[in-house]
Amino acid sequence: MKNNTVLSQDPLDTPLQLLKGIGPSIAKRLEKLSCSTVRDFLYAFPRGYEDRRNLPKLSAINLGESQTVVGKLRHLTEQIPRPGLSILKGTIEDETGRLSVVWFNQGFLKKTLKIGLDIVLNGKIEVNSYAQETQMTVAETDILFSPKDRADKLGKVLPSYPLTAGLFQSSLRKLSASLLSQYLPHLKDPLPDTTRKQFELAPLAFCIQNIHFPASRQAYIHAKRRLVFDEFLYLQLAVLQRKHLLAEDVTAEPLITQGPLIDTYIANLPYTLTGAQQRAIKDIRFDIEKPKMMNRLIQGDVGAGKTDVAIFALLCAIETEKKGILMAPTEILAEQHFYKLKKHLGHLGIPITLLKGKQKVKERRAALDTLRQEGGGIVVGTHALLEDPVEIPDIGLVVIDEQHRFGVIQRLKLKAKGYNPHCLFMTATPIPRSLLLTSFGDLEKSIMDELPPGRIPAQTRCIRHSQLPDCYRFCETQLSVGHQVFVVYPLVEESEKLDLKSAIDGHLELQSEVFLQYKVGLIHGRMSAAEKADIMDQFKQNQIQILVATTVIEVGIDVPNATTMIIHHAERFGLSQLHQLRGRIGRGGHASYCFLVTAPKSLNSKKRLQAMVETTCGFKLAEHDLAIRGPGDMLGTRQAGLPDLQIADLVKDEATLLLARKCATELLDADPNLTRPEHALLRKQSLAHQNIVYYHKLN
Repeated sequence: MKNNTVLSQDPLDTPLQLLKGIGPSIAKRLEKLSCSTVRDFLYAFPRGYEDRRNLPKLSAINLGESQTVVGKLRHLTEQIPRPGLSILKGTIEDETGRLSVVWFNQGFLKKTLKIGLDIVLNGKIEVNSYAQETQMTVAETDILFSPKDRADKLGKVLPSYPLTAGLFQSSLRKLSASLLSQYLPHLKDPLPDTTRKQFELAPLAFCIQNIHFPASRQAYIHAKRRLVFDEFLYLQLAVLQRKHLLAEDVTAEPLITQGPLIDTYIANLPYTLTGAQQRAIKDIRFDIEKPKMMNRLIQGDVGAGKTDVAIFALLCAIETEKKGILMAPTEILAEQHFYKLKKHLGHLGIPITLLKGKQKVKERRAALDTLRQEGGGIVVGTHALLEDPVEIPDIGLVVIDEQHRFGVIQRLKLKAKGYNPHCLFMTATPIPRSLLLTSFGDLEKSIMDELPPGRIPAQTRCIRHSQLPDCYRFCETQLSVGHQVFVVYPLVEESEKLDLKSAIDGHLELQSEVFLQYKVGLIHGRMSAAEKADIMDQFKQNQIQILVATTVIEVGIDVPNATTMIIHHAERFGLSQLHQLRGRIGRGGHASYCFLVTAPKSLNSKKRLQAMVETTCGFKLAEHDLAIRGPGDMLGTRQAGLPDLQIADLVKDEATLLLARKCATELLDADPNLTRPEHALLRKQSLAHQNIVYYHKLN
């Protein structure tokens, strides 16, 4: 170290800049890799590994592959064909032959590359058609100055770290080996020995050493399993402690779960509630009869009947002479809920108020006045409900639809207003179990995996643009018997950057050239709320037979007569979005058909579309989506409240996640606040992760 100043009681918190050989310049580059302290570096795991145990001889290299070879440098020249471009050309040899090598823009190596030195090179083996010879384009260079270098750099598996400008694998490997040797003895294991042995986990120091420099494949497997387990464990401890705090500390007034309004509503339904709906209602009833604030997530596939469950919960608030709030992410969805509630509950005499951002002054003033009144009622709206001027006394229960679009900050804002309402979150985006345990781990869950009787899954086909005429003829057969058609585009207007057909141009073409005898409507997000409501009303009344739309119809649109959907440029949509869109058809008991117009270029796009063709199960599609896109892209990391996972994988490591959750549960059952001496380090890690989870959910 550069000085003897002790900055921390824990040597692992030593700033890297204070270490010998690391000055301000290198320290800044390391900071770009999120490494400021020794601990940061030890937990900056390799992105991959380079196996140098059995390197090929030069006579046995394979064309077209990236390989690592070792040889003696016999020739080296530099060319600078133009400013900013440096080319080093050389030849290496071993006892079996010679190989031409070339370095692009690595002129700095000329000072250290000396003829006669043994060097290790990694790069792609190609044929130089101009020189008619086999050549390696070098990506990484290691120089063997001494027998010790040979021992350190050959005959073993070496880590490959993420890089940034000015940092090289050789220097990072050297730094890693030095830090492991000097500081690993100071690493304390947060897991008590009894816990570690119970779950068959390797010691932490062993794992850190072997994740950087694996002694064997088996050592690497044990190391990775422990580090994946730890990552999930700390997250689960944070989530479960947060859940415990909500359950213990947040009181709420119990609600009445039986009464004439509830009985009348259920008795007048034209169908029988499914078993899944009845189970969800039972779960809600169990929660809201207690003096503790309910925090429950209802996860149900498209068409599973979540609205009926939400209405039951809202009626419980009304029976208790309190207000029930239904909050939706978009104005069009809020309006859909408002009109649906008016239709189903109007005969019960329940006051239902709509509040949204874009509202006439007179309407908004009347709505606000209604909300200020004491007593029961239902309030439907968007995030406008959370604005400071809005006063809603006597809130008994809040339903937040499409929860993942809001995040959970809305619940915190409601509490900041002075309320502790029971909270019911709903999502039609099927969420894999691993995400439920992490992103939504602080909520109780009810899964609605049963569709109402009479729903016929849509038949789905992928077609090319050239097949559209045949598709349009099929639509004609559906229109001729009175059914209706959705046509979905990803853009509102033509984009100069993206070669996609726009909704506006598509609407014009369909009305003037294809469906001349039918009325073609257009709806998109840039329309005013009144315009969208008018178009949707015309479509529901079958005054419009073909509706051209963007993804504003993704959720909440219920037109039972619509049986066919055409989705243009389907490869540009995520699986969840495609599934939501497809869920708009087949809601009236008729056979339905979804055509995905696509020309997928990437393998992931092809996988997504094939999954859409093969299954209509939202839960299976969600597993596909998570595997293909990852949790951050699937739900949005910030909205999901899920910190970035460095080494764990929610798909591949689900079994370890379940084991870590079991461990976290047992630890907290025995020591809810982790206050025992043997849990001191675990408590520290858990608190750090609680801050991370809280930050992500707020942002």
